[in-house]
Amino acid sequence: MRILLVNLNRVSDPFPVFPLGLAYVRDALEAEGHTVGIFDDLLEDAGTFPGRTRAFAPGIIGFSLRNIDNVRADAAVSYIEGLRTRVQAARAAAPAKIVFGGAGFSIFPEEILRLTGADYGISGEGETALPALARILEEEGGDPARVPGLLHRENDRIHRVPPQPADRRECLPFNPDPEWAGAYRDRGAIFNVQTQRGCPLHCSYCTYPLIEGARRRLRDYGRVVGELRRWRELGVRYVFVVDSVLNTTAAHMRGLGEAILASGVEIEWGCFLRPHNVGADDLRRLREAGLRHIEFGSDSFSDAMLKAYGKSFTFSMIAEASAAAEAAGVHHCHFLIPGGPGETRDTLDETFTRAESLPGGVFFAFPGVRVYPGTPLWHRLRARGADLPDNLLAPWFYTEDGLSVEEITALLRQQARRDPRWVPAEMPAQFGTLAARFRKRGVEGPLWEYFPLLNRFAGS
Repeated sequence: MRILLVNLNRVSDPFPVFPLGLAYVRDALEAEGHTVGIFDDLLEDAGTFPGRTRAFAPGIIGFSLRNIDNVRADAAVSYIEGLRTRVQAARAAAPAKIVFGGAGFSIFPEEILRLTGADYGISGEGETALPALARILEEEGGDPARVPGLLHRENDRIHRVPPQPADRRECLPFNPDPEWAGAYRDRGAIFNVQTQRGCPLHCSYCTYPLIEGARRRLRDYGRVVGELRRWRELGVRYVFVVDSVLNTTAAHMRGLGEAILASGVEIEWGCFLRPHNVGADDLRRLREAGLRHIEFGSDSFSDAMLKAYGKSFTFSMIAEASAAAEAAGVHHCHFLIPGGPGETRDTLDETFTRAESLPGGVFFAFPGVRVYPGTPLWHRLRARGADLPDNLLAPWFYTEDGLSVEEITALLRQQARRDPRWVPAEMPAQFGTLAARFRKRGVEGPLWEYFPLLNRFAGS
């Protein structure tokens, strides 16, 4: 078949992100002999979509929805507006079956299928499901119920087949299109790699277990290193590991580092880590393997709030991990969510005070907790009789009684004036100029280690 894949993600602030999931799906389809086209909203004018679609004449059009919104309570932006119009334009351009997928779709599959009027949806991993659907559509009388994770319509009802996550050890070879990757490089994009899927952790608000499942599935280190080598051949010098957290176990984190060192691939990288049993010796070794940035999902520096968020660590572990990163010479930051269940002015003050004791690092704080259906927080709020919206597609955030997003935002601004390591929601105007200069010089990576310096200049 001729299959057109559409990347709907147009976000490029603070930097574009290469659509890794869509690249995996493309490779899987081509491995079965299909002719695959890509229309990327970040690279192309959406006004050219109808003409491009007519010219390509696809039998399937697959829309990939990465995010539902920008997860900002203080300045919420939804990314689902216009999806129905986009599907209508696709139908007018070609008599193709319309399929939705992607991480954002997987959180709200039935809602988005109803909203858009698409024919099918894939909840979870698409590398197996979309090729299976293509085979069924080519058959006479094929049964969609055979496709794990598929949503399909029958007699005005939506039927959902339970997903069956694949074994990531058997992932297909990865061969990103040089022209596609080059267009992202020209825009200062971050490229990425995945070493595992599934998250066994229990963070109260998190959608990773809903999207990927709770069973941890490791990829073969040789395949991961092969992807790193391929990125390096394409001129990429920095990638980000997009696992929920790389150190679901310390053994996996160490194993990846040793595999990279043994391979001789010279590439720098960043990752998400939980601040749990992270030692300086481990990080020094990982630094030798190219680790340059760590993003800690700390959420709070108050032990009471860490417990409320379902975290498996305490502030003392956060402090140890921060000191280890500093000693290893690895840039690190902490993502914080002030205002969640149980938050008070006392716990906020505790977070602000304890932040002062941490060596180095950068603090990103976003007030309010985005509530998604099916998460532990959602179940807890429903059990309490909270006044939740019937449809959470529109961004909806929880803040504890007695606190408001506006009040927390004001407190965060005060912190940023006291300590330049706190990054305000409004980035310093100079950051865009500085980032452009670094990109022109060939510097890759997120660049957030320069925020404290910019904050000092902005405040002087």
